[in-house]
Parts: sequence; C-alpha cells; structure tokens
Amino acid sequence: MIERVRKLREKMRAHGIDVFISFRSCRYFSGSDAGKAVLIPLRGDPILVCSRLELERARRESWIEDVRAFSGWRSPLMPGERVFFRQPWELLADCLDELGAKVVGYDSAPPELVHALRRSFRAGYRRLPKLVDELRMVKSADELRTMRRAAALAVTGMRRISEILSPGISELELAAEAEHAMRRAGGEGTSFPTIVASGENSWLPHARATERRIARVDVVVVDLGCYFRGYASDMTRTFVVGSSRRLERLVSTVREAQKASLGLVRDGARAKDVDAAARKRVGKRLLPFYLHGTGHGIGMDVHEPPSLSPSSREILRRGMVITVEPGLYVKGLGGARWEDMVVVDGDGFIPLTVFEEAGG
Repeated sequence: MIERVRKLREKMRAHGIDVFISFRSCRYFSGSDAGKAVLIPLRGDPILVCSRLELERARRESWIEDVRAFSGWRSPLMPGERVFFRQPWELLADCLDELGAKVVGYDSAPPELVHALRRSFRAGYRRLPKLVDELRMVKSADELRTMRRAAALAVTGMRRISEILSPGISELELAAEAEHAMRRAGGEGTSFPTIVASGENSWLPHARATERRIARVDVVVVDLGCYFRGYASDMTRTFVVGSSRRLERLVSTVREAQKASLGLVRDGARAKDVDAAARKRVGKRLLPFYLHGTGHGIGMDVHEPPSLSPSSREILRRGMVITVEPGLYVKGLGGARWEDMVVVDGDGFIPLTVFEEAGG
C-alpha cells in the first residue's frame, strides 16, 4: 500500500497537486473498503475518512493510522470513540484546510459531493481519474497472486456447472450451484450477477438467470466470477447440450476468434488490434452479431481499463490483467461467448482461467 502511495505522489508532483482525494479507489490505497475517501497529501500522512458506522472496521482493516469518522447527527459516543458531527464534505474540507491544500486532485465522486466540497473549501480542483487508473492497470506481484486465486475460484464455479448441467435443470439452479461452490472454496461474493442464459436467453449478452429449464438440445452461456481479497474474476463458457451442428459451429467460431485475439496479446500490443483480430476471424457474415468489445481490464473492479475495442487507444503493458471474450448473439439460433482472464507478458500472455473439461 505504501508503494502505491509513493507512486501516486510522483504523479501528483508532476501535475502540481497538493492533496489527492480518492473516492473510487479507497480500498486500493487504504486496504479497506470501509472508507468513503482517502486523502493523500504530497507530504505527510494519509487520512482515511469513513462514516461512524464503519469506524471500527476501517481501523481494523486499514494500515492508515489517521482514521476520521463523520456523523450527520449528534448522539452519545462510546468510550474512546472519536467522531466528527459533520457532513462528509465538511469533514473533507476540514482535512484539506489542515493539510494546507491549494490544488486538490480527485478521481471519481458524485457531482453533488464535489459541488458541496467546493463550496466548503476554496481551492483549485482537478478531476484526474486517469492518475489512479494508470497505477491500477499494471498489477504488482502480490496483486497477481491474489488474482490467480480469484480466477481459480471462478474455475471452481464453472467446473460445478459442467458437472451438473443436464436437461431439466433450471438456469437459477445452475447459478446457485456455481455460486455455492465458489463461496465454499473461499470466494467473498460474486463479481456480478451470475449469468446462466439458455435457449432464447442466450442471445441476450447480459441475460439474468431465470426459471427456464434446459432442453434436450440447447445452448447455455455461463458468465461468472467472484471476489477474493478485494479482487475480481470473470470467465465465460458456452455449453451445447445434446447434438446441434449449427450451435457447435457457432461456439467453434467464437473460440477461434478468441484464439486469434490471444495470438496478439503481448507487452506493447495495441488493444484495438487484439479486438480487430477477433472481428476478422468472425468474418463479415457474422460481424453484425458481434455486439461488444473483445475484452477489458480487471482488478478490484470487474471492468477496468484498458478496453479492448475498435475505439481503444491503449497499449497493453506487461503485468496488466485483461479478459478476452469474443461473442456472437444470433437471434433465432443462439448466443455464444468464450472468455478468459490472462496476464499480459513480455512476449505473450499467461492464462489464469484454465478450464477445458466437459465442453469447457
């Protein structure tokens, strides 16, 4: 954590920032998601701001010693409890005043909070979310170890799907079994609502699991992931139940598109070229059914920079963790998506979600 603060300060210095307030990446810098914001001065110790409700958890989880809690109303305090009876923006303003801030940088926050802070403390304010994004895109060795565990938990969930998938079982039952398997293995919770999309639901890229039961001949798109120590995983497989050459060809095309994209993943590659490789492999006839980008960065959030899309301007760098997930969604036939997490390496990639069993 201290190294992350040091790197941020280098960027602050280059941008003329006295104090940086991180709202979106509070856990990244403090070690706890109990905080509402972390203030990082160019010199001096960081301050973690949280609600009174989260004070004890913030103190327990964070390495930051200066933890300050706010409460919007006055009430009796417990022995040793230190709470500022202020609105959050008023407490932030007090901290900025104490730190002598002249130019304040911040990442992402509700506009009404920033507006109230501007009224409470006069300074120059600069919204600079990319400062933190640039740090978070490239993972440290510790982060990669954690993300390998998160990816392994996703594989555990997918393996459970492959074990029980059969005609008659419902999408909701499949999702529940996968989520239970990930939890039992150590997952902290799903990265997003688990997608189990069969039949006519399969051509909806973000379908929700329903009571629909798997047919004797069917296609099932499963997109799942979980958190482990604050880091997310994300993987997708498409299963064909029974025998259908048309569906099997659709899945095969998506897998070949992923292989084409992965062939370009390496340090220094352009993200948009990785996307273009998948689209080229899909071909003009099926391109209208390719409805999203080919992948995204992943870390503490399930969707982070870089974006693998036609409009991306980003360059892949060693240590980034990305997903590669081409998909086709053909109404009246079915949908297919194949997604894996990989680490960008010097001359290629390191796979994280390795699963090649029973159609996976």
